[in-house]
Amino acid sequence: MTGYGKINLLGMLAMPAVATFAAVIMFGPRVDTMVTVFCLNIVPMLIGGLFTGLLLRGAGKAGGAGRGIALWPTLIPAAIGIVWYLWDALLPAELDPGRVHIAGPQYLVMIAILSGVVAWVGCRLVRSTRAG
Repeated sequence: MTGYGKINLLGMLAMPAVATFAAVIMFGPRVDTMVTVFCLNIVPMLIGGLFTGLLLRGAGKAGGAGRGIALWPTLIPAAIGIVWYLWDALLPAELDPGRVHIAGPQYLVMIAILSGVVAWVGCRLVRSTRAG
């Protein structure tokens, strides 16, 4: 596994782990809550990780052009999710404090898909400018 593959895997696992940690801060160490939050948040990261894996494979065939851009579908949703969950754990809403744990993964799926498309276009541009 390359260094970029390790970063991809770290991003895929870090965000659900931080979301689970934030749920423990908010609701206490309940096993059912921790498993649910982790499973809900691994889905967007698997989608982003799939995009990243495919883009990294293409970047490897193209001599490594665009590898940094290829990490965007994993790292952008992971960074947004980590900040979002920690912010809500430290400063919870007075009404319905756990709403982000249900709504968050839906938004993160959209962010992963959007950043995957943008990264694909970016990788294509980088490869075409290197080839030409």
